[in-house]
Amino acid sequence: MNYRLRNIYSQEPNEAITDILHDRGVKNVNAFINPTKESENNPYDLNNIKEAAERLLYHLQHDSYICILTDADNDGFCSAAMMWNYIKAIYPDSKLYFTLHEGKAHGLSDKIDYFLDEAHFDLIVIPDAGSYDIKYFHQLKQVNTEVICLDHHPMMYYEDGSPMINNCSTAIVVNNQLSENYPNKDFCGAGITYRFCNVLDDYLHINLAHNFVDLAAVGNIGDVMFQGDPETRYVIKDGLANIKNEGLAAMIEAQSYSLKERATYPYSLTPIDVAFYICPLINAIVRVGTIQEKECLFYALTDPYKELKSTKRGAKDGDIELAKDQAARIAKNVKARQDRIKEKAISLVDFKIQKEGLDENNLIIVELDASDDIPNELTGLIAQNVVSKYNKPCFIVRRDSHNVLKGSLRNNGNFQDLPALRSVLESTGLFELLAGHENAAGLGIAAFHIPSLLQFMNTKYSADSFANCYVVDYILDAKNNNEPLLHALAEHQDYYGNGIDEPRFIIKNISLAN
Repeated sequence: MNYRLRNIYSQEPNEAITDILHDRGVKNVNAFINPTKESENNPYDLNNIKEAAERLLYHLQHDSYICILTDADNDGFCSAAMMWNYIKAIYPDSKLYFTLHEGKAHGLSDKIDYFLDEAHFDLIVIPDAGSYDIKYFHQLKQVNTEVICLDHHPMMYYEDGSPMINNCSTAIVVNNQLSENYPNKDFCGAGITYRFCNVLDDYLHINLAHNFVDLAAVGNIGDVMFQGDPETRYVIKDGLANIKNEGLAAMIEAQSYSLKERATYPYSLTPIDVAFYICPLINAIVRVGTIQEKECLFYALTDPYKELKSTKRGAKDGDIELAKDQAARIAKNVKARQDRIKEKAISLVDFKIQKEGLDENNLIIVELDASDDIPNELTGLIAQNVVSKYNKPCFIVRRDSHNVLKGSLRNNGNFQDLPALRSVLESTGLFELLAGHENAAGLGIAAFHIPSLLQFMNTKYSADSFANCYVVDYILDAKNNNEPLLHALAEHQDYYGNGIDEPRFIIKNISLAN
């Protein structure tokens, strides 16, 4: 087994965790270990947040028709549910509606016709998306519809390299990535929505937002935000210690077999628990659920005691289920359905790779078309499977009408010579889009650039480049007393999550009985 030492850390139990956290990118270790409310940044440092709060309150006070556009991922549902719950708490009789994407889509792209032709609203609130839907903002302005975006996605650019800056007077974009004075760039849409609710609290002289911090925590974990920022760390810790959303609670308790006593109220979940056992249930419904199943999930998070027609096997006419119970039940069923669809899709992709010899290159690029009947929502999961099987980075893409290949990239961070793929791809200058994490991101590249990209990858890397090389934190000798160190690192399970990897060890000289 190949391995390399990440760094040299102290073996003193009281110093080891500090060394590791600092090396993982935590700048203020004390604030990370002991997060407090002071870790939260000033929400008024988010550009346009005052204007957004004032416009929302104006529309609520004037009995306007308002729609929340729910983005198609875990963060989107948590953000939208938080906004819905807040508005309904302060204006129970507001004319508030929601709409969902039927497939994998973000922002207004697949909903603009609905808003222009089918349903008119005075205000659309888009949590976790929409910052760069500028052409749609202008179209909505023509029918007197205002827009508020509560987003966190990085700046996007036109083909000529100029930034996509909102210049529509009726659209207000609140985005931490576009706010030069807001220091936390590792905050998801649910985090920005939570900050927006904090500002609404100020305007209304109430303390309501904290009731929804659990949704902010789950949104940040599900959107794989770096948890080393003090604010993100505090919101996650605070949220997991204050789970009040009964839809989330039902899902937690449905996973009691895996979570054991941690799924018993008061819950004692870690970020890794949520990432492995709760977020996949939400994501499964969002990815492959029917529109009715997605609506059930939204109701579970916003109106958990809503009575829904029972969908249990053998249910009779008139049988009902509470939204929270139905969502917790169907989430596990949909997850199983997703796994079956995924396995079928993986077999088809594997056939393509073998038939077309795609694995002969050091980057496996699989192009899908409509006849393959593979849900767009599963491309990332399928790409990850290809990486695991072939030990090479992978793209799963589809060709658009402009001959641009768009899809998902995946890579193994343990590859010896390629621990971070996105940065390498950015260096080529061939891509129109690379957005996401180093080894899990969305991409867009003109089809005519593919030969140059493959030549680059085949020249720069060899088969040996993709040997698994495990990065470890300590190489220990079993003959020594390692117990104090191991206990010190194991007792803080809530420290570990995205970007703060659990420590890994190589232990030598283990005596075997036989």
